[in-house]
Amino acid sequence: MPRPVLAVLGGSFNPPHLGHALIPSYLRLRGLASQVVVAPCWSHPFAKSMAPFEERLTWTRAAMSCHGDDVWVSQIEAELAARRGEGPSYTIELLEELALRHPAHDVRLVIGTDIVARGELDRWHRIDDLRRKFPPIVIPRKGYTDAAACALPEVSSTAVRAWLADPSAPGAAEGLRASVPAALLLLLRQPSPGHVWLLGHGHVASHAGPWLRSRGWTTRTIGARALVAGEATLAREEGEPEADALWILCGDPAIPTVAAAVAREARSRGLRTPALHGAGALRARSAAALGALVAGGLPVATLHPICSLRREELARSRLACASFGVEGDEAAVAVARRMIGGQPALDLQGLDDRDRRAYHGACALAANHLGVLYGEACAVLEAQGAPRSAARDAIASLLRSSLANLLGLGIPAGVTGPVARGDMAAIEGHLEALDGPAGQLYRTLSERLAAILGEVVIAPSRR
Repeated sequence: MPRPVLAVLGGSFNPPHLGHALIPSYLRLRGLASQVVVAPCWSHPFAKSMAPFEERLTWTRAAMSCHGDDVWVSQIEAELAARRGEGPSYTIELLEELALRHPAHDVRLVIGTDIVARGELDRWHRIDDLRRKFPPIVIPRKGYTDAAACALPEVSSTAVRAWLADPSAPGAAEGLRASVPAALLLLLRQPSPGHVWLLGHGHVASHAGPWLRSRGWTTRTIGARALVAGEATLAREEGEPEADALWILCGDPAIPTVAAAVAREARSRGLRTPALHGAGALRARSAAALGALVAGGLPVATLHPICSLRREELARSRLACASFGVEGDEAAVAVARRMIGGQPALDLQGLDDRDRRAYHGACALAANHLGVLYGEACAVLEAQGAPRSAARDAIASLLRSSLANLLGLGIPAGVTGPVARGDMAAIEGHLEALDGPAGQLYRTLSERLAAILGEVVIAPSRR
């Protein structure tokens, strides 16, 4: 059975245009790849002049934001550059690293017929190894192959850069609308709404930066531990705008310590920057959260992403479709709501400490405990001899489809299975066959589901 293909679309993306943004759909619709990684290059081996990497990465994420989770924009070139030190980016090194990280896939490079026709490919570093190990997928481009074979529009980054440099030139506005993805064009045209300091390098911070930058905000990430240790400061860097807010995104237990370090810096530098934290269970003005900042007179607020986040690279941050919990001082809440924009938010104002813990518990109940269902269901199948990968794939597919039904249709229409249809014989059969934790979990959840649906009463246990 052929292995799934991970297609690698590299480039300078200076800036990305509609032709770039359509390539992942072209690859997947034609069955040439199951997943696509888009990797802006760190530097160019032929000394091509480019905008800074972070800027091009932000542009590329905006351009690719219409795609789902099977297309992601990676900063892997920056990671390779940090490991390598000085020197150009070589495509073969990128492909070898991705092959190590995705051993279940066949990694293949994506190039255009222009690269082949102009003989550029022959000049690439270790080109024979590249062709043998990562056989290129060649995309037809107009002017370099039969026009009838070219399904994608022909767009020039050079023309896009010229239009951006002189947007009042004849045809510039029309050319940009026709050539640049709308999400990126909005980002390129609008003035920045503000600047945020992100304190921390964890999972939430890895999403917060791309999310804010995709909406035009500028950011700087500061290590929370480094700030506490006095190895980092809140001094503005040369050319850096004044921060509209600082958002503490370290682990919850470290928030008071980090807040104390921020308060120390604020006193020494005369800062009045609104301070936000990302913890769900802690009120902003509580001693366990930003108490040191409250004592220093800084406006404080909660900005809690109601979203399950891991360190991952997607075409757009999961925060782009998240809700947020917000409460705190008026000035800090105002900045938090500017950051959220039109995304949904829950007003947590007025909740006491117990209510805040209950709010966070409800979020954890929904976000974390799917792992129990997944783990126990997989364990039953594996105990029957199913290979672990097959069991996980089967239960994962079932969970995804069940969640889609529930969210699309609600309760009760989105609930399927024997409890929903009142099939007592099937329920009793399941309870008889399931042993241990899986059986106990099935009974408890079936009883609760029956109460929610108001349709079925589960018989008492016979064990």
